[in-house]
Amino acid sequence: MAAILYPILVRPRDGGLGVPRVKGTPTRRRTRGEGTLYEKTRTWKTNDGKTRSKKMWVAAISEGHVAEQGRQRRRRRFFYGATASEARAARDEYLRKAGKDAPKTDVAALTVSEFADRFFRHIDDRIAAGELRETTKNSYDQIVRLYVIPTFGELPIVELSSTRIKRFYDSLRSKVSSSRIARVHVILGAMLSLAVEERVLASSPLGAIKRSAPRHRRPKAEALTEKQAQQLRQAAKGHRLEALVTLALTTGMRQGELFALRWSDVDLKRRTLYVRRSAQEILSEVTFVEPKTAQGRRRITLSAVGVEALKGRQALAKREVRSELVFPDEHGRPLRKDPYFRKDWDPVRKAARLPDLNFHRLRHTAASLLLIEGVHPKVVSEMLGHSSISLTLDTYSHLIPTMQAGAADAFDRVFGPKPPRRKVG
Repeated sequence: MAAILYPILVRPRDGGLGVPRVKGTPTRRRTRGEGTLYEKTRTWKTNDGKTRSKKMWVAAISEGHVAEQGRQRRRRRFFYGATASEARAARDEYLRKAGKDAPKTDVAALTVSEFADRFFRHIDDRIAAGELRETTKNSYDQIVRLYVIPTFGELPIVELSSTRIKRFYDSLRSKVSSSRIARVHVILGAMLSLAVEERVLASSPLGAIKRSAPRHRRPKAEALTEKQAQQLRQAAKGHRLEALVTLALTTGMRQGELFALRWSDVDLKRRTLYVRRSAQEILSEVTFVEPKTAQGRRRITLSAVGVEALKGRQALAKREVRSELVFPDEHGRPLRKDPYFRKDWDPVRKAARLPDLNFHRLRHTAASLLLIEGVHPKVVSEMLGHSSISLTLDTYSHLIPTMQAGAADAFDRVFGPKPPRRKVG
């Protein structure tokens, strides 16, 4: 009897972080019991009939075969997580509780992609300990997924040399900015430091190129002129979130801090507001977190312009869906970046005839206007929530020539010719 051939469906391999394997590159042979790891999209309907979806990672293992309707069927067990690391961790925990060994990989054959998974489990532990934020992990994941894995993913980590990394940086220089290369360098360095700590590597290959590593100078903080700031305020006049633009220009608050501001944080009678939290968005979900530093949690004295803007916002809020947030969306929910920039910010920016204006420049504008007006840098630093005054001075050092002109005028007032005294009588 002729054998029946069944088609075999093969899921494309990935680099452990959702990066498809490039055609022609060798695949890694999985160790026994390792199972499979892949990403899928889960879709469901909400109570109001809307369809929502969310990506998730699945780790699957085989647990032998069971008899079902006279046939042998392979029994599979699935473990889920928001990231590849979470799915693998859930699988490994199950295997440990079942008295089985978690999948192991020979150090000599451990690829950069496989160690990246270990690195992100380490990051997860630091997030759980409160040392890092989820947004930090997302930025790390982006760098590793876009740059490190496509170049070194299938390479055994023990073969990662300083020469290979130098060539890697050289290839990036024609494609991305120096700041992005510096970011790659920092995150790759963190990965390799962990490899040394866990004795996967004897030393980091970055040590040999430390002096020639790509350096990134802090970019000049670009601010609006006083005229441009007035144009922006005029363009925002009458918009339901007009006060958000005014507060950004007169307090220097960060976008996330403004999105998280609550009415309980505002005292209009005393002309003060308190920055107690910031909004962060991950996979379209908005959560509120405390400021990163103690200086970020601060009290800001409001200008008369800021108070009037908030009073106008308060009057308008009484006619909208009730919300504890000062700047919610039309349904009373926290603002999300993409809808806000598309529906609210871009029309205002275009009406003000200010092309390519990102929201963060309003923070730079507030700081620059204060420094030019002679406000002490220490006061500006406290208002912005900077960790130190040196950060403020480094960021706005290009304003020093303007400030020095004021200092020169002060010397003239002290040492310059004095007006003659008026005679009495």
